Amino acid sequence: MPIFASEAELLEAIKFHDQLLESVAAGELSFDDFCEKCHDFYAFYALDGHESDEDELALIERHHVLIEPRRVVAEDILSLVCSDEDAEREIYKQAGRIGSVEAIRRIRALLTRTEQ
Repeated sequence: MPIFASEAELLEAIKFHDQLLESVAAGELSFDDFCEKCHDFYAFYALDGHESDEDELALIERHHVLIEPRRVVAEDILSLVCSDEDAEREIYKQAGRIGSVEAIRRIRALLTRTEQ
């Protein structure tokens, strides 16, 4: 069953997520507010295609370049976040966990890479 009713709906959702990423990277939106508004975007919209029909899979593939940064945010940044207090503990550092400051730094770096 498709998640998006149309290509325009997918692109509008991506545009909204872009605005959230830019706002948190610019310090205009707190990390907590970002997480609340983001709603685990990549998984929420099943952008890996696991819930999509053939037409939506084609749509996802067509916009792969736009979708890939959302996968990176979900899998390579947000999945590593723990509390800022825990992020200072050595055992969490060894496990590769990060706090909000590092998460925002990584989001900024991702935005810089995707702009190039």
